[in-house]
Amino acid sequence: MPRKLQYILCLLLLCIVSAGRRD
Repeated sequence: MPRKLQYILCLLLLCIVSAGRRD
């Protein structure tokens, strides 16, 4: 897995977690 892809996936996960906590 390329590092760029891992970085993007990490950011997406953080966004999802943040949105989940907000709701």
